[in-house]
Amino acid sequence: MTQTASAAPGANRFAGKLPPFQRQALCAALAIAVLTALLMPIAATKWPAIPSFLPAYQTAIIGAYSVAAYLLYGYFRQIGTHAILYLWGGSVYTAAILTAQFLSVPGAFVPGTRLLGGGQTTSWLWFFWHLSATGMLFCYALSELRAPGRVSADRGAAFRRCLAWTAAAVLATLAGVTTFEPLLPVVDIAGDFNRITHSGYAPFIQAVIMAAIAMLWRATRFQTPISAWIGVAMVALAFDNAITMAGGTRLSVGWYIGRVNALVAALVMLGLYLKEVNRVYLRAAQHAQLLAQANERLASEHARLLSLFEQAPGFVAVLGDDECHLQIVNAAFGRLVGKRALVGLPIRKALPELEGQGWFDCLDEVVRSKQPQVVSGMKLNLRRGPGGSAEERVIDVLFQPNIGADGDLAGVFIQGQDVTEQYLARVELERHGSRLESLVLERTRSLEETQAALMHAQKLEAIGKLTGGVAHDFNNVLHIINGNVDLIKMLSAANPKVQERCQSAQTAVRRGAKLSAQLLAFARKQPLQPAPLQLGEVLTGIDLLLKRAVGERVEMRFEIAPDAWNVEADPQQLENVILNLVLNASDAMPEGGSLMASVTNTLHEGLDYVRLSLRDSGIGMTDEVKARAFEPFFSTKGVGKGTGLGLSMAYGFIKQSGGHIDIDSVPEQGTTVHVLLPRTNETVTARKSETAVPVTGGNETILAVDDEAEILDNVAAMLTQLGYKVLTAASADAAARLLDAETRIDLLFTDVIMPGEMSSTALAEHARRLHPAIRVLFTSGYTENAVIDNGRLADGVNLLSKPYAREDLAGAVRGLLSKAAAG
Repeated sequence: MTQTASAAPGANRFAGKLPPFQRQALCAALAIAVLTALLMPIAATKWPAIPSFLPAYQTAIIGAYSVAAYLLYGYFRQIGTHAILYLWGGSVYTAAILTAQFLSVPGAFVPGTRLLGGGQTTSWLWFFWHLSATGMLFCYALSELRAPGRVSADRGAAFRRCLAWTAAAVLATLAGVTTFEPLLPVVDIAGDFNRITHSGYAPFIQAVIMAAIAMLWRATRFQTPISAWIGVAMVALAFDNAITMAGGTRLSVGWYIGRVNALVAALVMLGLYLKEVNRVYLRAAQHAQLLAQANERLASEHARLLSLFEQAPGFVAVLGDDECHLQIVNAAFGRLVGKRALVGLPIRKALPELEGQGWFDCLDEVVRSKQPQVVSGMKLNLRRGPGGSAEERVIDVLFQPNIGADGDLAGVFIQGQDVTEQYLARVELERHGSRLESLVLERTRSLEETQAALMHAQKLEAIGKLTGGVAHDFNNVLHIINGNVDLIKMLSAANPKVQERCQSAQTAVRRGAKLSAQLLAFARKQPLQPAPLQLGEVLTGIDLLLKRAVGERVEMRFEIAPDAWNVEADPQQLENVILNLVLNASDAMPEGGSLMASVTNTLHEGLDYVRLSLRDSGIGMTDEVKARAFEPFFSTKGVGKGTGLGLSMAYGFIKQSGGHIDIDSVPEQGTTVHVLLPRTNETVTARKSETAVPVTGGNETILAVDDEAEILDNVAAMLTQLGYKVLTAASADAAARLLDAETRIDLLFTDVIMPGEMSSTALAEHARRLHPAIRVLFTSGYTENAVIDNGRLADGVNLLSKPYAREDLAGAVRGLLSKAAAG
């Protein structure tokens, strides 16, 4: 039986254009309609009783619906169309109700006896079986209209539900017309059932039939044989109902013709199903012939594919069932594993040596997950034939699951290549390539390290030279300004306004000198005077200064290891570094916080160091800020709030002192600065407290040497004002000539950086040879390496850094001359 088709374009066709089954169905429907309509005028006329009519009619119609139900059940099990269940349930219900009606007819089986029910049972059963016959067609049409061709997912469950509903309906109907028969409305009085035909019951059935015909037309346009002939059955039932209503009583023309139409409707259904069964059989026979032809072509194709399978260059194996029996293998697979009898054996039994080598693990994973597995470069130790020795082979292999239509695993397809030769060649090539690459990497790394070291050295040298040159010129300018301001102060001692302006100018000069000193510290060119120190004592000595620097909003604590080693560093510069780091930590805690200073011993790169750690609870640094923290002039404090030289000065000083400095910081979690200074075994000596030397002069002879005329004039003026006899020279060569000419010179005061052939240090040696008692005082804004040895002042060197004040000059000169007089 064909599925219901969708309506085709041009459904309203003329009869001449209709397909044969539609023409036949249309003719049958017209014949029923015309014959019934012709008999309608005499429907109420009485006919003689035909003794065998009722039993024959009841038996035939019950048999027709019963056979139809049986055929429908088989058809549903075959195709599963949901709408067929309505036809099956209606046919079963109708056959059951017709059987009950037959039993309720008086004298049908026993003369003068009714076997079932009471006086109204027969007429109500007529109503119910007509309602079921039309109802099943109505439900079929509705189902096809709502979901054409819908197939039940679980046919057994759907059939059981339909059976339950049908049985419930039959039992409810039989209970209603028997047990509750006295409660039913009276519709049959001595065979006169006008009350049921002329009341709303029979017209209701007629309305259901009309609705079913309309819905079937909308759903199918009668485009399939089943829909067309169901339409004929509906027409027969409609005219059965119509002429029965017109007859009004038993044994009338309408009653007889109605029974005939009802039987015709049942026979139409039965004939339709038989025809469909015959059509399905013929189609099955045709399909069998086509299948035989397809099998022949398949066998030919199978032979061709088997030939290709055998000739495939890669190995192929097909496994089947749960135990993965080898169903088929090609020649390449046989060459891989050696000549063995493999087909029909489980693969674990056929190739037992593969256990533990990854092959079975991949196979088990495919069986478990039903997902393909691809392995490149799988190494296997295989016996190349029965009793053969193991040989390592390298393969690329694909394990492909074969999933059946039901979603279960039907088998596994294995395909791969023996790539042992390629693997060995690649290994050899990689070995040579790896050796060559390692050589290239080693040479490249060495070259990169050399280039990086060279670039870093060149960068530092360039920064040092630039900083030194700038510091030299800058300090000379500052010195000229400061010296002239000192002279102005001397000449206008009685003028307080001039004194105030001079003081302001000298404050600016000191700020500039500090900036210059920080630049020299970053370039590691500042002259250091290191001494053995105990870091704990340094912190204790500036404890109050540090706490005043951070203020009351920051809690500062110290943790100093009692066994901390000594270090060697310039104490004044170290104190400046600690103070700068503490001030930076304080600035990072604008709302207050805690600052911990700790001193511990540590080992770094196999050497002994003392670690000074300053840990704050401030805002921390991002990685970008941390990476640039030691760059000169880099600052996050905003314009006017810092020079950006504090950390760079600390970096230069620590590096110049042979130590290390780094930063650990996390945003919003604080910062820790670690300073590592190398350990020294020298003993710490007490630092002499520096007392201010009064500004006093003398009458000794001083040779002042400087290539800057303004500086030279300024120095000469200050020294002369202090009472000294001053000789001046603009170069070391000119100063050497004065040393040769003069019989007594008590002090040589010379700039370190001098033009000419003779250097300042050579000039000092020349002066000491000619005047053994002479004292030498160097001055410079940038010492470079003239009087510096590894970042420290050379032994016996006295240096007065530019710019200096009149008091600084007077104190330095007087101090050296006083030592000479005492010594």
